[in-house]
Amino acid sequence: MMLQNKTVSFLITLSLISVVAFSGCVNKSDENPLKVTNLEIVPGLIKTSTIELFVTTYIKNSDDGTAAKSSKNTSLILKATSLDRDFLVNKSTAFVGKIAPGETVNVTTILTLPKKGGYSLEATLYEEGKEMDRGYRTVSNLDSLPADSKAINLRIDGIDFLVRKAAEEKVVIQSDIYVTNFGGKASQDYKLMLKATDIDSKLVADKQWSNTGIIAPDETVIRSVNLTVPDRYNYVVDVLIWSNSTIVGQGQDYVQLNATTMLGDKERLAARGTRTGAFVNKAEAAAEPAEMSVGRFENATMSREAIREEPGFPALTALAMVCLAAIALRKRRE
Repeated sequence: MMLQNKTVSFLITLSLISVVAFSGCVNKSDENPLKVTNLEIVPGLIKTSTIELFVTTYIKNSDDGTAAKSSKNTSLILKATSLDRDFLVNKSTAFVGKIAPGETVNVTTILTLPKKGGYSLEATLYEEGKEMDRGYRTVSNLDSLPADSKAINLRIDGIDFLVRKAAEEKVVIQSDIYVTNFGGKASQDYKLMLKATDIDSKLVADKQWSNTGIIAPDETVIRSVNLTVPDRYNYVVDVLIWSNSTIVGQGQDYVQLNATTMLGDKERLAARGTRTGAFVNKAEAAAEPAEMSVGRFENATMSREAIREEPGFPALTALAMVCLAAIALRKRRE
């Protein structure tokens, strides 16, 4: 009886050893040699609303030994998913081909994404349509990257606001936009869009179009645009430079027609309002000054100085005629 039990135990142990050994052989033979080892991300052209990402994916065929062989045809799918809503924003497919044993190849893919928030980048490797491996990388805070304004060499240096008219709960605000060309040649004439958005409701109160005009190198010009908005609201004013259908530059400032103030030590905010009528310049609102170039200003100044420097010939002539008339009258009396 004891001999039978030892025999059964031995057979069970041998069976377990065989199963383990066989299982190890199966796992080794079925192990996937194709691996995504790394993802490198480099920013490309950064615009106001979009950004280009150059994503390089590294793939290795780790198969080795005498039985090693090249992979079959492989391909790579790169996906960009938004971090906040998990939406698929963009994807790209690239053909890789066969990968030799022990070889590492890389594939660079370009993705154009909205320049806001962050994204999860997923690179999925396929061999003859079968998924083999995946690699991940995350990018975030893309909206903090400044736009590549070298594309047009123009920038918005500031905005001044003047109240031109305040009546019937409406305010006409003149926005003086300072545009600088920091490039080495004259700029093109780009479209300029100005819009005022209520800070609280996010409603656009007014939107107007203008042009930058052709700006000489290292020159700053002022472009004035009037916006008509409801009174007693606070606005964020955006200036967008457009090249065809693409935003290539921007600026932003704030105008408060319902200003707030701090009350007491508790730092409680209270709306104090803004008396917009007090900021209206009636003289300028009645007759706005005509535009004048620097050359016209210099000519006008020289003309006025020349008039001031001319001697008083009309007065001397009148005095001489009076003297002659007096002499002639005296001779008649004699």
